[in-house]
Amino acid sequence: MEEQWRAELEWDLESAELAYSVIARYVEHAQISGLIIAMLAGAVGEERLKTLSQSEPWQGYMASKRELAAAREDVERLTRMIARARAAEGKGT
Repeated sequence: MEEQWRAELEWDLESAELAYSVIARYVEHAQISGLIIAMLAGAVGEERLKTLSQSEPWQGYMASKRELAAAREDVERLTRMIARARAAEGKGT
């Protein structure tokens, strides 16, 4: 029974670490993309920026950015879960 529990724990920990790795890459890419978009928006000038900021793609970008900021709490929760799984794994060996 303990061996089965260990196998499940390893799967959970491995899965969580993989998920975290993928999420971290997307978050980093989104942050870098946001910086580049901000630089480009600043370079186009105030009049063109006004038009751009009212466009559907820009509104979608801003909504996505807000969702990513809201996901920060979930990422932190996932980080804590991974830390607990690692600690449990260490105690079991």
